[in-house]
Amino acid sequence: MKKIALILGLCFWFANIASAQTFEAKVNRADIPEGETFLLSVELKNAQADGTPDFSVLNQDFTTYSVSNSYRTNIINGNVSQSKQWNLVLMPNKTGKIIIPAISLDDYKTQPLTINVGGQSQTSGAQTQGQIQQPRFKIEADIDNHRPYVQQQLNYTVTIYDTGGLQGEEPTFELQNQDDWIIKSLGGPVINSKTINGITYREIKFSYAMFAQKSGEQTLPVAKFNGFYLTKEQRNDPFQHLFGDDDFFISGFGMRDVFATRNPVVLRTKPISIRVLPAAEENGSNWWLPAEDVKLYSEFNTQSPKFNVGEAVSRNIYLQATGVIDSQLPEIKFTEVNGVKQYPEKPLIEMKVEKDKIVATEKITNVYIPNEPGEITLPAVNVQWFNVKTKKIEIASLPPMTVKVGGDAISQPIQQVQPKEKVEQPQETKIIENITPKQEINIYLLLGGAFLFGIIICLLLLKLWTWIAKPSTNYKKQVIKAAKAKDVRKVRDGLLAWAAAQWPNQKILSLHDIDEIVDDKEFRCELDKLTEALYAENIQDWNEFLFMRVFNKINKRKKGLGKYEEPLPKLYK
Repeated sequence: MKKIALILGLCFWFANIASAQTFEAKVNRADIPEGETFLLSVELKNAQADGTPDFSVLNQDFTTYSVSNSYRTNIINGNVSQSKQWNLVLMPNKTGKIIIPAISLDDYKTQPLTINVGGQSQTSGAQTQGQIQQPRFKIEADIDNHRPYVQQQLNYTVTIYDTGGLQGEEPTFELQNQDDWIIKSLGGPVINSKTINGITYREIKFSYAMFAQKSGEQTLPVAKFNGFYLTKEQRNDPFQHLFGDDDFFISGFGMRDVFATRNPVVLRTKPISIRVLPAAEENGSNWWLPAEDVKLYSEFNTQSPKFNVGEAVSRNIYLQATGVIDSQLPEIKFTEVNGVKQYPEKPLIEMKVEKDKIVATEKITNVYIPNEPGEITLPAVNVQWFNVKTKKIEIASLPPMTVKVGGDAISQPIQQVQPKEKVEQPQETKIIENITPKQEINIYLLLGGAFLFGIIICLLLLKLWTWIAKPSTNYKKQVIKAAKAKDVRKVRDGLLAWAAAQWPNQKILSLHDIDEIVDDKEFRCELDKLTEALYAENIQDWNEFLFMRVFNKINKRKKGLGKYEEPLPKLYK
């Protein structure tokens, strides 16, 4: 009887162990605002397994920012349980309902999970019944024309809404083919405040001019914003009970920033489809110039130019087009004129932004040199263009100009060759010096020494000139000078130049790249504040003295230490 009871007890014990073996996946939230991360936890309980779970099934719909694991053993009332957990910080690559597929580990497999990205989430405990949870950050895009002509300016506006704390740099564009679009910035961001559904957002607008390079159905390039916001866990800040939420030390620097955690944010605009119209048939084989306005005008170097035979007269001709870029301006050609030589110089082209429109101006100087007196007519200069407002071909023109040329005609003088008379040359008295072999050797030594001395002097002068002409590359002084002037944009540019000189083998394109290379918490804090100041309406809160102190400390580090020489920082280990 005892044996039967023992056998039954062992069976129940093994059954309990078997039933307690689980492999489960769960998320910290099922409703995720677009552009934000979430936590996926995978836990194996009371089971042994070799290796790690197969997370490659997540690559299609998610970007993995970090992976960590932990072990845990619990003893409750004599019962021992063990578990191993993997935590992944994931960023969804699309919106809508996304299924997290089953994750495998040896013979175990989790159940699929469904999350909702960018949609309307359920109400939280802090919200009233029926209130829709608003996203913390979001991005929108808008255009001013859905049917532009090929190479016509299209205004594209990217708007980022931020409830507070978002940091990052200017959006970038995901181009499938670099030759399909030309994109130009229309200036820095415009920052305002806006209230949506009772929530106040910081509205950050970026404006761009886009030029489609081929006609037909097109999809505008997607704008992508890479940024982050900072959060602070209570347990990580041992000094909060002393200082509360107020910062301490020097203007804006506190333990809150030191122990803050970066939360990545990736925002993408939704694709916008447009129809790009081809060049107008009336344009024929002429240069295609779709613009809102074209002006053609000229001026002489003097107010009342005088044309004289053999004398040069300069005339500046300007072609100004609104709604096109420099490469779209045609070449101005000059018709040959009898009685005058023309020498057009290389055109000078510049671009500027006026009222959200790109204005390209071409200046070409033509030099006229008449070679005969009388009246000459400088021919008209015409430029054909397409008016995108009226949808018609128009001609910008400089009318012909008749001028009077003074002076005498230029003729080639005839040179008569006179026969040379025989002139008796006086006899030269030759002086012959007798030079002994010893004297000849001394002369050669003197000449050789003089030649060698000349070479040394030339090398020294060349070295001196190279040292004098060498441009200043003291980027540290540039950064400090810009910081003292509180010019945050020059501080950013100076930091990029400084970092490129410090680590020439690294690819440094942004402040984020500098942060990854330096890997210093205090310096990271200052870079975050600098980034925020770049887009803030008022930079008075930015403390240049604290920045200079931290920057000087970082600059004293020797180049080539440890991870600084890694080609790219690793996202996770």
